[in-house]
Amino acid sequence: MLPAGRRVRARGVQVHGASVERAQSGQRTAVNLAGVDVSEIERGMVLAPPGRLLPTQIIDVQLSVLASAPRAIRTRSRLRVHIGSAEVLARVRVLNLRGDLLPGDTGFAQLRFESPVVAWHDERFIIRSYSPAETIAGGLVLDPQATKHRGRELAKIHERLRVLLDSRRADKLAVFVAAAGDRGLRPADIAARTGWNDAVVSQVTKEAREATTTGAAATIVEAEGVLVAKENFERLSRMTVAEVERQHQREPLARGLARETLRERHFTHAAPEIFRAVIARLEKDGVLVAEKDIVRAREHGLELSAADEQLREKLSQAYEAAALEAPTLDQALVVAGIPPARRAHGRKILQLLIDSGTLVRVQGEMFFHAHAIERLKGLLRQYAQEHEPERLIDVPKFKELAGVSRKYAIPLLEYFDRERITLRAGDKRIILQ
Repeated sequence: MLPAGRRVRARGVQVHGASVERAQSGQRTAVNLAGVDVSEIERGMVLAPPGRLLPTQIIDVQLSVLASAPRAIRTRSRLRVHIGSAEVLARVRVLNLRGDLLPGDTGFAQLRFESPVVAWHDERFIIRSYSPAETIAGGLVLDPQATKHRGRELAKIHERLRVLLDSRRADKLAVFVAAAGDRGLRPADIAARTGWNDAVVSQVTKEAREATTTGAAATIVEAEGVLVAKENFERLSRMTVAEVERQHQREPLARGLARETLRERHFTHAAPEIFRAVIARLEKDGVLVAEKDIVRAREHGLELSAADEQLREKLSQAYEAAALEAPTLDQALVVAGIPPARRAHGRKILQLLIDSGTLVRVQGEMFFHAHAIERLKGLLRQYAQEHEPERLIDVPKFKELAGVSRKYAIPLLEYFDRERITLRAGDKRIILQ
């Protein structure tokens, strides 16, 4: 029940006192509603399926002033708007350079309501003066979910509203999608703006994707069901590529840019579907590569200097020599001969070892060489075979098997739990593989 947004249930429908399964336009209808008190219902409220229509307080319209109107309609005038069965007070902004519409004139305007209403594209309404309350104009809703306009954009606004007034549905949809910006429009958003049913929304969407004007290329992209203007999609794509390239320039030793960082920098106002579609399109075009949580340029490769190759080898050897008694990060850097002043660079070299699978992060900054982890897995499998069918091991037995203290045993067991090598059962573990 809109604009209040109250969810109700229709228990029955009557037309002239007779119960019916369906009432149609033009019939005087009574609806038995559950979930609301009669005192909460006001004239002008609208019933709709949940999510189908949206309240609004700003609409773009075409206004036609009666030739018999006693005065012009001027910007900032307070008017009575009769739309549907609602009467709502509104301020008008006339969208022309003069800021008024004389009696007999027709032009574009924006109505800003003092309380929410429900409206949709192509709906008609009547305007009455605030005082005395007499009919002075009528109009047509063009954009029911409009935003405030800037004066310097009048030419662009007029062009947009002319399309909404005279064009075919596919072109109108393109205008609505462009107005949504990076957020894009879902089918439910389109229905709320236009009042079109699902079949019409689907058909118009198909037409708009194929071409928005006869013989012209489509200006809409569908991103996992969300429609976005092609111009916006391409701009987001260019920004994505540029951001990844800047990351490679800043951090040549890094694999790439974190997906979440990229999303936060350029897609905060975009639907998640649009972000995923941009990455997928750039991957398909061979520009970027998405690797789990990292995005990189396809041609990006790590070319280490001789000194960095040597540092990487020393770090690897430090962890391999430590086996299952892994050093702290600082200890490993000291063993590798990396001074405190170059600690940040050392961490980047360490990340390369993690990315390549040479080192395994078990907990926080506790890393083990992959060879040591694989050897321990082999010992666990052997232990499991010797203790069939229970395949159980407790912490003391694991410490003995690995030859480590509790400091390392607990993090290793928790790592194996996460990797589905073991499964915790009380104070013991079942060896799964």
